[in-house]
Amino acid sequence: MIKSEIVQYFVVNKELNMSAGKIGAQTAHAATISTIDLLSDSSVFPDLRDDFILWYQTGMTKIVLRGRQKDLEKLAEKGYYYVHDSGRTEIASGSLTVVALPPMPKPEAKEIVGNLSLFK
Repeated sequence: MIKSEIVQYFVVNKELNMSAGKIGAQTAHAATISTIDLLSDSSVFPDLRDDFILWYQTGMTKIVLRGRQKDLEKLAEKGYYYVHDSGRTEIASGSLTVVALPPMPKPEAKEIVGNLSLFK
């Protein structure tokens, strides 16, 4: 029995004014980084591996939020997955574009990002 829905949150840097395509690509980078890490023997979040498997088996729910630069910096400093752009297209090289939390129970994730708004 599932006690709580397992979700993965992504926080997009709203201050960069990225196009929809750029946001999609950057979020995909964050999803890839988190998946590779969680499948690795040296994962940053080994205690969340079971949540990752359950998340995968139950539809891989993803929620995209918007945040300010300082919001993303705080999350990155806590060790969550982050993406810096290479600067080949729309934005400056090194720009912090997206931070991803690993898949985890929704109540736990909301404690971390519950102050942020849904990306629309």
